[in-house]
Amino acid sequence: MINPSAKTGTDRERIHAAQQMMTAFFVLAKTARVYETGNDSYRSQLTRFYNLFLKYMDDYHSCTVKVATDRLFVDEQFVNIDNDERIGVRQMVDRWQELGIGGIVFGDSITTEHITILIRLLSSFSLSAGDPCEQFNNRLAEEGVDSIVVLAEEIIDPDQLVEIEERQRMRQEARQTFFRAVTTVKDMMSAATKQEAISVARTKRVIHTIIDQISDDASALMELASIKDFDDYTYAHSVNVSIYSLALGFRIGLSRMELSELGFAALFHDIGKVKLPYDLVAKPGRFDEFDWTQMRNHPVLGAMTIGKSMKLDSHVARAMTTAYEHHINPDRTGYPTRGELRPLDIFSQIVTITDCFDALTSGRVYIKEPIPPAEVLRKLMYQMTVKFDAFLLKLFVGIIGIYPVGSMVLLTDNSIGIVSRTNQAEPGRPEIRVIADRNGPHDPPRWCDLADTAGRAIDIIRTVDPKKYNIDVTRYILSD
Repeated sequence: MINPSAKTGTDRERIHAAQQMMTAFFVLAKTARVYETGNDSYRSQLTRFYNLFLKYMDDYHSCTVKVATDRLFVDEQFVNIDNDERIGVRQMVDRWQELGIGGIVFGDSITTEHITILIRLLSSFSLSAGDPCEQFNNRLAEEGVDSIVVLAEEIIDPDQLVEIEERQRMRQEARQTFFRAVTTVKDMMSAATKQEAISVARTKRVIHTIIDQISDDASALMELASIKDFDDYTYAHSVNVSIYSLALGFRIGLSRMELSELGFAALFHDIGKVKLPYDLVAKPGRFDEFDWTQMRNHPVLGAMTIGKSMKLDSHVARAMTTAYEHHINPDRTGYPTRGELRPLDIFSQIVTITDCFDALTSGRVYIKEPIPPAEVLRKLMYQMTVKFDAFLLKLFVGIIGIYPVGSMVLLTDNSIGIVSRTNQAEPGRPEIRVIADRNGPHDPPRWCDLADTAGRAIDIIRTVDPKKYNIDVTRYILSD
């Protein structure tokens, strides 16, 4: 199970570790140009880099350094070096380009002597006719260095590089926003349990951040919403429903104020459950009739809790309505029962769809086994005329796609990938993160857009169950 707070900084920590390690490498290279290898200053910088390298390898088990169009990557993650050492980066890039080197793979058996030899060769090696990388690797082998391999220089389209950096930035920002929202939900439910005031302003700030990110690109947040194995899924569920609801709100053209109210209402839709016994909400087995009688009280309890915990404004009013109505069907079945035929609020109808989708795919409360997203969509469509607004549901199915984000799929080239982004124009050709093929895992995964020219030679055969392959999809979603 995943503890959200423990996962928030995973990639940031890796990038920071890579920054420290590579800064030490540049300082070492600069020191080598001034001092002999036996000098105390050189030995001190060598020890510092080596210790940082060993710590990085212990934590992440690989270390491949690449340069491309003046940018530095460590294990495919863009690493931004502080201004003080950018001259060192520039000198390294120039020298590597001169030697035709695009990167270096550091093995786990590297020694300080190997590092010293590498530093010396990078400074003094002279090329002759032939493959520069082959010459350099042969020279390393001649000097007994079998734990370092240099890679050929890669020609990367600058636009593609900018896209990679932008993708990484947006994914990191999405993770920060998602887990901040989970923490906000946890705090507001704790306040509601203690009958304390809930910070409306803080909640609105979180919603506005989600709106901004969905308006740029919803895929990163939709990926995070596909994760279901959090330690306490109750909090993540509210965030997921808010993300899905806002994505649908964008599709129907809501204004920013309406989106703010919708996201706010979705975040609070299940707050009534804090008034129920914890053993009921967290019950691992199926509900009996008495359990269901209690559970059906949470919409009324939710509306009452919101009204008592916050000062009334348009956001709070819509949240009270949504909490009360999100289990009432268009034909007036569901709960709580109502005698009047007043139309259901559109926000309630949106949350009814997104809440049901997330609950069924998680297998936490109403059912105890998760259902694959594609199958859930089929179930929702089957019940469309009774339980859901048909127009809104069709739009939502279009957003989630034939192959929902987070699904694992088998491709016609016998590789396995995870859907990272849907394609509205061609639903059958999403963007895939290829994680393995017949030769084994891809580390790091390979991005493949099936709608691009290069990706059109590949098709999806079917979705597959990650558990059958013992694959942790969450690990890929939470990494870059």
